[in-house]
Amino acid sequence: MEFKGTPAPWLTDRNNCHSGHIATVHGCENNDWVEIWSTDWPESESVQEANAHLIAAAPELLEALIELTESAKEAIDGLGDLADAIDTAKAAIAKALGQQ
Repeated sequence: MEFKGTPAPWLTDRNNCHSGHIATVHGCENNDWVEIWSTDWPESESVQEANAHLIAAAPELLEALIELTESAKEAIDGLGDLADAIDTAKAAIAKALGQQ
């Protein structure tokens, strides 16, 4: 499996427009919006469709990563690279939750 959309990093910004626009989230209080953007602007329709699939799957991906990291951390302490991978997943979760 390989993601065919815009590569990371994706960034967010409130009430601002960027040339690397990927998506806009509306419905905030005071008519605010949050834009998702990247310095690697998607040019093709297939890349934009891949981005849309990723955004639509984000809640399930986040839930699965949270469950995986909570279940696996106890089992892998002391296993080096695997423990580092769990730490990386936790950082991705923190970003998705807006904690980073």
